[in-house]
Amino acid sequence: MKFTKSWLEEHTNINTSIEELCDDLTMAGLEVDEITPLKNDFLIDVDLTPNRSDCLSVTGIARELCCISNNYSQKKSNAIKEKSASCELKNLKLNINNKKICPRFSYMFLENVEKNSETPKVIAKNLKDIGIGLVNPLVDILNYINIDLGQPMHAYDLDKLKGEISIRFSKSGEKFKAFDGKEYELGEKNIVICDENGIISLAGIIGAEHCAISSSTKNALIESAFFPPNLMANKARELKLQTESSQRFERGVDFDLPKNALILLQNIISKYSLYKFSDIEVYEDKNHLPIPHEVEIDFEKIRKVLGIDISNKEIETILSSLGCNYDKKSRKARNPSYRFDLEIHSDYVEEVGRLFGYDNIPIISEKIDLKVNKNYLPISVTNQIKDYLYKSSFSECINYSFTNEETSEDFDWKNVPYIHHKKISNFMSSNQIKLRSNISTSLIKNIEHNINMNPRDSYRFFEISKIYGNSCENILTCVVYGNKFDESWMSNKDKFDRYDMISIVEDISNIFGLKKDDILYEIYHISRNEREYIVLSISMDEFIEKIKNNSQERFRNFVKFPNIRRDLSFLIDTSVSYKEICKLVEEINVHSLKKILLFDLYEGKGIPDGKKSLGVGFIFQDERKTLTHEVADRNIEKILNNLIEKFNIELRK
Repeated sequence: MKFTKSWLEEHTNINTSIEELCDDLTMAGLEVDEITPLKNDFLIDVDLTPNRSDCLSVTGIARELCCISNNYSQKKSNAIKEKSASCELKNLKLNINNKKICPRFSYMFLENVEKNSETPKVIAKNLKDIGIGLVNPLVDILNYINIDLGQPMHAYDLDKLKGEISIRFSKSGEKFKAFDGKEYELGEKNIVICDENGIISLAGIIGAEHCAISSSTKNALIESAFFPPNLMANKARELKLQTESSQRFERGVDFDLPKNALILLQNIISKYSLYKFSDIEVYEDKNHLPIPHEVEIDFEKIRKVLGIDISNKEIETILSSLGCNYDKKSRKARNPSYRFDLEIHSDYVEEVGRLFGYDNIPIISEKIDLKVNKNYLPISVTNQIKDYLYKSSFSECINYSFTNEETSEDFDWKNVPYIHHKKISNFMSSNQIKLRSNISTSLIKNIEHNINMNPRDSYRFFEISKIYGNSCENILTCVVYGNKFDESWMSNKDKFDRYDMISIVEDISNIFGLKKDDILYEIYHISRNEREYIVLSISMDEFIEKIKNNSQERFRNFVKFPNIRRDLSFLIDTSVSYKEICKLVEEINVHSLKKILLFDLYEGKGIPDGKKSLGVGFIFQDERKTLTHEVADRNIEKILNNLIEKFNIELRK
């Protein structure tokens, strides 16, 4: 929102410097992005949060300043009154098919529009200073009122309109040529204003080319209406079109402004003796106008939440400055029509804190005695998996949960077709219209971006996040592309394959004392833009449940005590497998035996027929104390005796 200091001074008395003015605005939540010196003036650019549509006007900024500090006061000379008409109010047949799409529609007529070819100098200067070019006197005045008061209006060449004016939803595929010269194809939820020949305006956004005001216009119809913000949200963005009007309507315009804007237009016309104007006509359906919210104010809760000593009277003063209607008997506050955002008690707590002054709230350190009894399992598991993947040269990605209509998004995390996505009703862009049902598409896009920016031979990306399919689930997804190893004379150019992903599943299961089959996972290939990607997705929710139900020890610190290794070399029948030997040793259940290694296998010259030579290593370690050689010797003797008894082995010297 851009405005000049001099324009602001038309509405309020300012008793501070430009620096203090901008600091007051910023501290009250209307952040000043930039101050640009002009000749005897300053251009101020304020960044507004989406809920403060009431400040998308100079009047709204002035009203806010008067709430903030006693250094600002509203000028009483700005009061406007409805003027006596100077031309006839023509009969306008209006048909609003669905009252909820336009519960208030105001209009008036102008004559002799072509006789005035110059925009009033004050209005022209104000518009030029904030970067709005001059079009023609009538359009310039409407642009001025839009910025000054916050009510978008539209002017039609009355002589080019025919028959009844109707307001309805557009039809799918219906086309409309706007006065910017472009043709737009509409969906079913755009609000349009039509005459008998077709669309004359895309409501609250832009008018049609054929009935726009021009230098030849003699008579004009001025429209000033209220369109609910929930029906206007994203409509301009879907058409890749953004106007001063749409910016205000999609955030919410004060529903009491339409007639006031026309009264201001009457006052400007009278002041500069411009055109003849009619009385103002208003069509409305109060049943579909926004209903003010009544909220009971809890003074003690406000003090407790903000941590400030503020009296009931001071809070009541703040409520009054906001324009709220406060009833002392019921202690209920009713929000003004220009403050859509005051809906619940927390909104009023925030407003009291904001106007009390964030810098006036004392800084008191909280004294909280936190005692963590145990680790939160999902976080512990997630962190351990991340550590494993980091060490395996994977890079973690964090992507938005919102996505677009690409066909690659129409799959769930198991790569099964899925189209029942949860849609976003108030999306911010065409790339964020629904919640994703898989993570693989996002990771592949990450790889593609990196290939374009800084190509390498190998990519390993992963993300642990929620997906939104038939249910909300936590999923680990890994995507690999290219060579297993970076380019080197020592390594070949082997590509990633399915077995690399299976190894990841096995490693993760081993970390937590599980088997590969205990994990719910999917491995699949995806082809995109002539590249092959391998994807592994694991259900984290199922995985954590398995860990909870697993009786084995899951988390262990590294043992601090040294280990002892004993190696056996023996002859055994070729019919006996190494797996059978390991099974026997496990059944012996030597507590300190931590690992068995097969380091040698030989058959041939020097070995009797039907026999093979095995070299097996046994590693012993005690977790609570240093293991002695005597204990290790007793353990190896126990194992050896069982091997001799079961398999009739013969030790080699």
